[in-house]
Amino acid sequence: MNTCVAYFSKSGNTKIAAEYLAEKIGAKVIVLHDGTTYKGVLGFVKGGMNASLAKKAKLNSEIFDEISKYERIVLATPVWAGKTTPAINAVLENVDWQGKKVYVLTLQADPDCKDADKRKSFYQEAISERKGEFVDLFAIHGDAPNRLAPREEIIKRVDAAAKI
Repeated sequence: MNTCVAYFSKSGNTKIAAEYLAEKIGAKVIVLHDGTTYKGVLGFVKGGMNASLAKKAKLNSEIFDEISKYERIVLATPVWAGKTTPAINAVLENVDWQGKKVYVLTLQADPDCKDADKRKSFYQEAISERKGEFVDLFAIHGDAPNRLAPREEIIKRVDAAAKI
């Protein structure tokens, strides 16, 4: 089954997790660039507000076609204000999910990954209503906002959580 890991990363923790997971399972890596700067305090606030309002990033439409080519898709994203990032919101709305098996890997500041069940329900509904098969969500601790965790720690957390 051909597989891709499509990810959005701000501080680099999700990038580490996504690239490691892709290497581990033999998947193609697809980086989501939304063109928005989320740097500094204002960027932090802007990102949280955009996520809370379920905004969608303006991604190049070719990225949706690229993701749609795969039978098994892993979406990797940080959690902002308890919500999905604008880049992943755009992917959820624009990719053809029909017949796809979809996994989601989230990284968040909360070490206990509280409310992961709410996010799991959100992804399950978003993917299922577009005829995709939501398989599972793997929630792991990334680090505090705007901090890059040690690579080894992220890898350990991915290994412990992601069963693909």
